[in-house]
Parts: sequence; C-alpha cells; structure tokens
Amino acid sequence: MTAEIALVAVLLVGIGVWLTLARANRIDLLHQKVTRSAATLDAQLLRRAGLAAELARSGILDPATSILLGGAAEECLSHDPMPSDAALPDVLAGDHFGPHREQAESDLTRVLREGLQGADLTEDPLVADVLTAWRRAGYARRFHNDAVAQTIRLRSKLSVRLLRLAGHAPMPRMVDLDDALPTA
Repeated sequence: MTAEIALVAVLLVGIGVWLTLARANRIDLLHQKVTRSAATLDAQLLRRAGLAAELARSGILDPATSILLGGAAEECLSHDPMPSDAALPDVLAGDHFGPHREQAESDLTRVLREGLQGADLTEDPLVADVLTAWRRAGYARRFHNDAVAQTIRLRSKLSVRLLRLAGHAPMPRMVDLDDALPTA
C-alpha cells in the first residue's frame, strides 16, 4: 500500500514538474515571438517613413504637404533602428518604442492621411508603395500587440508569478500608435 502511494506521489510530482517546465518553455517562446515581432514592426515603420520621405521629395504632392510630410518622415527616421542583437529585456520593456517614437509615428500617419485624403494619386506607383508599407506596418503592429497580449495573459497566471517562471524579464508593453489608413 505504501509503495503505491509513493508511486502515485512521484508520478504527480513528475507531472507537476513537466507542466511547469512546459509553461516556462511557452513563456520563453512568447518572449522570442515578442522580440521578433518588435523587430518586424520596427523594419516596417522605417520602410514606411523612408517611402514617405521619398514621396515628400518627389514633387507629387503640393509644397506645403511635402514640407510637413518630409519633416514627419525625418523625425521617424531619426530614431535608430532596433539592433539585430537587441537584448530581450530592452525589447520586452518596449524601450525602443517609447512615447516619443509612438508620437512621431502617429504624426507621420496623420500627415500622410491628410496629404493623401481626397487626392487622386492612387495611380502613382510611389503612392501605392507608401500605402502598401503603411498597411504592412499596421499588420506588424497588430501582430506585435497580439504577441504581447498573449505573453501578458500567460505571465499574469498565479502559477507563473509564484514560481517566477518569467525570471527577471520585464513585462512587455504594447505599441500604441495611430496607423489608420485614409478613408476612400
């Protein structure tokens, strides 16, 4: 009888350890997903800003819009790109997408939206490239925020907090910026 109880206890402890390791592995994978999605978002935002700067210099838009667009694009491009070897804590803490960068990206969106609103420029290939990059940046932000939400949801579980399965990694933060496309 005692041997059976000991066997069941060992089996239960083994299952508990296995479940804990599986959850810790899942957290690690989610942290990696957040890092990759942040790098993708950074690349898409820089691509959009680069194309917006090119559009501002192209002469397609009126001079006032070109000046505003060029300034907003240069402000976005002035932020350093995320290094490929960025440390996980820096990415998770959202240091690269701080309030200043989010505001600059939102300002670029606003200027682009106002500059392209009502203008019949959809035939121009550069405008089409800007709109495509804009759409991709929006998708990248949604994917990133989805990965952050999954990570926060898992890390907020009691067992994860009690056993400190996330280690000392900071809680990731969502990127909140205006990326709405102009209405047709």
